[in-house]
Amino acid sequence: MYSIYIAAFISTLMAFVFWGGFIYYYFFEKLDKYIFLGIISALSCPIVNLLVKAPLLKILKEVFNIHGNTTLKAPIGYLIIFIFLPSITEETIKILPSFFLKLYNVDSKTLLRIAYILGFGFGIGEIWYIAHGITKNPSMAGYPFFLFGGFATERFFGVIIHAGLTVVALTGLKKDIKSFSFLNLVFAILLHTAVNISAFTYQLKIRIINEKMDEFLLMFWPAIFVIIFVNIILNKIRTLEGYF
Repeated sequence: MYSIYIAAFISTLMAFVFWGGFIYYYFFEKLDKYIFLGIISALSCPIVNLLVKAPLLKILKEVFNIHGNTTLKAPIGYLIIFIFLPSITEETIKILPSFFLKLYNVDSKTLLRIAYILGFGFGIGEIWYIAHGITKNPSMAGYPFFLFGGFATERFFGVIIHAGLTVVALTGLKKDIKSFSFLNLVFAILLHTAVNISAFTYQLKIRIINEKMDEFLLMFWPAIFVIIFVNIILNKIRTLEGYF
């Protein structure tokens, strides 16, 4: 059962090598005093899931009188909140530590670095949070680690997606790096919800083509956003003096 942790370790290692090493270390130079934010953000993943999302979802189900798993038969108001709840809570908690750093006093390079570290850390934390959840599923007991290749790939993508979302939330969508605004957070929430669409369609058992093709789309959909967010991050890096 604990072979999932091997897959989680592989996914984490790939994330550090590609997203941590290639983008952070190579372009952003050295590890610095803000690296602790990554650890805080990683720990915020189980916190937001267990202490924020889960209680809110429970209250939401009580308000709308929902029993059991969420289905398309639920009221439309409930479904809308259900779909936006993960993106609102996660994007908010990811940027929360930045408000204690007086970001209005930092330069563009530092702001971009802070945003990237916060998102990267949350993505790493999510790998292990989800892996721990999988260990509680008896149907997956005894699976060898290589059967969790889909999990490892998806979580590898998830790290750079979270990094990109936090970069958007704190610096905006365009090439230029601006200080935080509420509108940028809204953009990040909408993008996060768009990323989650494939997972929601699968969870709610909405068939687009057929079960096998839908599972393929579930894997392919996040890859589109990986390309989008890598492009956003690199475009912002190019605006910094001394790069490229």
